[in-house]
Amino acid sequence: ICDHVGQHTDRGIIMKPYVLAAAFVAASLGLAHAETAEERSARCAAQAEIVQQAVAMRTEGKRENRAIRMITRARANLATPYNEAISPLTGWVYSLNDAQLQGNVAGEFRSACDGYKP
Repeated sequence: ICDHVGQHTDRGIIMKPYVLAAAFVAASLGLAHAETAEERSARCAAQAEIVQQAVAMRTEGKRENRAIRMITRARANLATPYNEAISPLTGWVYSLNDAQLQGNVAGEFRSACDGYKP
């Protein structure tokens, strides 16, 4: 894995931006207690879904603020504590360059999130 943002590996998008995003979101959610493997898996799955929705909306040409509103509305009825991650994750997706959006952004994020060790 490369340490330089914007470079590619044989797997496509480099992992560093994903690890940073996963770490930021975990910290912003106030995860002070140690997560169980089950809790981590649930958090990472929910956040990867948010990332996937944001990527789809950006690809469709939606503006960032509109994407945040639409994702928030779409997830309003879901019983998940991770909806506060919508704004920072969407912002992160919109900060990626076009080349980084060509890969499996949500899948790479999920892998980085699952593998993150605080």
